[in-house]
Amino acid sequence: MSAKQPFDIYQAVTDRIVAAIEAGGNDVRLPWHRSGLSTLLPKNAATGNAYNGINVVMLWCEAQLRAFPYAVWGTYKQWQALGAQVRKGER
Repeated sequence: MSAKQPFDIYQAVTDRIVAAIEAGGNDVRLPWHRSGLSTLLPKNAATGNAYNGINVVMLWCEAQLRAFPYAVWGTYKQWQALGAQVRKGER
């Protein structure tokens, strides 16, 4: 029986970046290559604070993969406190 491998954050970040690039097909233009809303730093919905560090790259990749048009992120409870409704099963 093998021991469970620890979570490798570096591999997870690399995998998300590669997936975002591959999802772009022949027209690969991640947020740092585009103009418009997608170049804005991701912000927290509740606080309005911009994310920083690797979180920016990770959120840009998620937005690219899921075709999110806005750079505003929050937890379920944060959205709920703002009066928004999150669809069941949505992440």
